[in-house]
Amino acid sequence: MKKGLAAAVIAVALLLNGCGMVQEILASEEMVIRTTEELQQEVERALKEGRQEITFATETITQEDLSALNQEHDGFYGSVTQYEMKTVRMLGRSYVTLSCDISDNYYVEEAILSGSDIPEERTEAAELKEVCEEILSDMDAEDSSYKKEKKIHDYLVEHVAYGYPEGVDSEDSTAYNAYGALVKGKAVCNGYAQAMKLLCDLSGVECEMISGRADGENHAWNLIRLDDDAWYHVDVTWDDPEPDDPERLLYSYFNLNDEEMALSHVWNAEDFVPAEGTRYQYYRKNDLYCEDMDDFREKCEDIFAKDSPESFQVQVGDYEESRYSEEHLQFLFEYSGARYCHLQTIGEAPYTTLYFTLDY
Repeated sequence: MKKGLAAAVIAVALLLNGCGMVQEILASEEMVIRTTEELQQEVERALKEGRQEITFATETITQEDLSALNQEHDGFYGSVTQYEMKTVRMLGRSYVTLSCDISDNYYVEEAILSGSDIPEERTEAAELKEVCEEILSDMDAEDSSYKKEKKIHDYLVEHVAYGYPEGVDSEDSTAYNAYGALVKGKAVCNGYAQAMKLLCDLSGVECEMISGRADGENHAWNLIRLDDDAWYHVDVTWDDPEPDDPERLLYSYFNLNDEEMALSHVWNAEDFVPAEGTRYQYYRKNDLYCEDMDDFREKCEDIFAKDSPESFQVQVGDYEESRYSEEHLQFLFEYSGARYCHLQTIGEAPYTTLYFTLDY
């Protein structure tokens, strides 16, 4: 669940009778913003550039627009912490100063990608940089975007547990950011999504954060652009099991297109790039996708002809509980020689992952 951010408010209305004071304000004007779209673009640009203050003049932007600023940004590079609005009534114009808190992600990216120094007081950013460099050391320069993405996904599933760091309550901010995920090893969805974006950015893979709702709650995940120039949805949070099990790697929400993701997630599509890729959906790419029960049976026969795995997973495109019941899965014992087989289903029908654990 994504943590909301609220700006503190300082609003001042001025009735100026002295021309000198008016000229002083006009001289300090850096830009004029007329629409909320222009405002959002400028805030996004400023946060990406690490600017801690934004000043502008406006005749149309209201206090309500300023109060809602952080609702339109994912917080990856920071957020607006407060604003000062001075209104000159005789001019019909307001002069606004926004104060911004720049995130650790910005300083880490600047340090690793541009060689900039991290300010001495940003100790958490320095810690985060050290962990990121260790993770990146496992990245090969020749790796494809898909291989890099998968390494990052697998690292997060193996090293991060869903929840809040020990000894803190649900308001602990680190659970909502990359520092919580990568340094403390505990995060909620926004922390997973930030960690995914940060590591993708640092490894040269184009990645964005996306927010919407899932299971009736606010939720954050990622959009990623891969080698086929198409975009995909990735939800690492939902691929990480609860209770935490670093040994189990699932890919039920790894590289889905809009149609597949919409079975379980809701978002305002017009605010985000469409995800239309299919080539890098995990189960299709790795020949683990089965159209129907006949395909599934053939795939199982092939798997057990080559190996005796303790677990395996496939995705089927025709899932119904009755169709994949114990009665209809008896052939697994014949093919595998297992004494016991446990089935877990993940994902929305008809595209459902079947995860089998076997005991020989």
